[in-house]
Amino acid sequence: SSGINAEYGGMDDYVAEFERKRKNSKDTPVAILAIHVLNDFVSKSNVGTLQQLLEQLKELSRQLKATAGSSTTSVASGCDLFVRFITLSRGQNAPSSEIDILECKGFDPVRKFLVDRGNLFMKRLKDSRRKIAQLAYPFISDGVTVLTVNMSRVVLEILMKAHEKAKKFKVLVTESEEGPLMVKKLNDQGIQATLILDASIGFVMERVSFVLVGAVGVVENGGLINKLGTYPVAVMARSLNKPFYVAVESFKFYRNYPLSQLDLPNDAKYENAEDTKHPEVDFTPPKYINKLFTDLGVLTPSAVSDELIKLYI
Repeated sequence: SSGINAEYGGMDDYVAEFERKRKNSKDTPVAILAIHVLNDFVSKSNVGTLQQLLEQLKELSRQLKATAGSSTTSVASGCDLFVRFITLSRGQNAPSSEIDILECKGFDPVRKFLVDRGNLFMKRLKDSRRKIAQLAYPFISDGVTVLTVNMSRVVLEILMKAHEKAKKFKVLVTESEEGPLMVKKLNDQGIQATLILDASIGFVMERVSFVLVGAVGVVENGGLINKLGTYPVAVMARSLNKPFYVAVESFKFYRNYPLSQLDLPNDAKYENAEDTKHPEVDFTPPKYINKLFTDLGVLTPSAVSDELIKLYI
């Protein structure tokens, strides 16, 4: 609407910056790029009240989500958590100085406080993959064969950590969309990786030790939204009693409760809202997931809702 355009006219530059970062920073999760843009917006904002800033952050988050394609889920959860972390994370244990600064009269000290909180949030995000790799690599022992789906940066980090610790293992990667890129990155690190056809998961599953996948998002019931083809891998793994593990950063915990594929919102399923023939992601129910390796610790699917509650209060 013209009212919103007038009020949020300067946001086009931030959306354009987000799109530019997406094109040029292929190795950085899209949600982190979006949070970078939000943090930049806070530092340059010239609003006079916290309420105005929150409204603008909400609108900018909506615009970033609308241009995020198949990363909509992680951008939505990441932006939401960022805004809550910098403004609302002040429970009983918060130092009184934090509470005072959000109630003080001038806005400049508040802005500085929010930017400091934003920088702290960014630092935690940067540490999350390293923490997950540290938690997960001991599960990779000598002689195992790991099956993974598509390209996942956090899975790559885990496998590189295991390789650095001199573990000897093999990796099978489903072709999917970016499987060849995952295989190349693993081979470049000296890790033995083989690209397999998506249709061959039934054939190879017998010789797989366990499945390890990344995530686009993890929902309230501990279920998984991930690249298309993950769900059949999980079903096949369960039928042959192979463990199915998920590696995921906590900024991808998503406040949604789908029970089936149809329950996923369309903006999470499709790259383009007009083209609803080919979904980008699928939903894996929590009963197929053994463990989630996160920066908050190793969780069972049932523990995810508890962690979400902690993140949001």
